[in-house]
Amino acid sequence: MDSMYSILDILVCVCGLYVLYTWYMMKFQGEIKEMILIPKDVQVKKCKDKAGYIAFISNKLLIYGIAVLVCGVVGIVQDTMGLPLAVYIVVMAAFLAVTVWFSLQAKKGIADFWPKK
Repeated sequence: MDSMYSILDILVCVCGLYVLYTWYMMKFQGEIKEMILIPKDVQVKKCKDKAGYIAFISNKLLIYGIAVLVCGVVGIVQDTMGLPLAVYIVVMAAFLAVTVWFSLQAKKGIADFWPKK
């Protein structure tokens, strides 16, 4: 683990853990973290249906958190032990697809559960 890629992969793992922490706080504490789900110009207190939003986004957030964590772990394994290139590419492509999907779902959640401007 002596490359810049290793540092970035560790950072991705930490981000994945933070996303999972955000999911936990949302699912079990009812707290919506603004930094990861809500744009700066949208206020959580103006949500039309907080429970509905949590029900809508929580499982999607869990899937995204797991994808981020797996991506980071696979990156670390790739950096330390090496993986077949095809495995690494498939994981990165899946991570990209999940990221795009989650972004679209998060935007849909904002559109559905917050008043229009």
